[in-house]
Amino acid sequence: MKRELVAGLVIREGRVLLVHNLKHGHKRVEPPGGKIHAGETDSEALAREMEEELGIRAEPMRLLGVYPTHSPEGEFFVRMYVCGIVEGEPRVMEPEKIPSFGWYGMDELRRLKAEGCLVPNMAEAMEDLEGLLA
Repeated sequence: MKRELVAGLVIREGRVLLVHNLKHGHKRVEPPGGKIHAGETDSEALAREMEEELGIRAEPMRLLGVYPTHSPEGEFFVRMYVCGIVEGEPRVMEPEKIPSFGWYGMDELRRLKAEGCLVPNMAEAMEDLEGLLA
């Protein structure tokens, strides 16, 4: 059985907010999010992850899609939500885990995908995301 995760996509001025980390010796660029804890709803898990990773209070506005992914950690389904920031501005909260973040347009996402830095679920979501980043 595949594990389920949630990810939040904050979009501002045609760019999406993604975090940077280093896992298994490789740079990875991915949306903030993570595992859903026992008893948590998607909204609760997203709120917790966004606060832990970026110091913002965010709420999901709509489901973008569910994307399968394979990584060194295993097989997952990632439910990606378009989110709005309710409070705060993104900042580095866990420098040992997520040392930086950035805002990316479609051309930059394509470049990251070609370089192999974009996580598989984000690469899968690009077609659905394209209309939102116009």
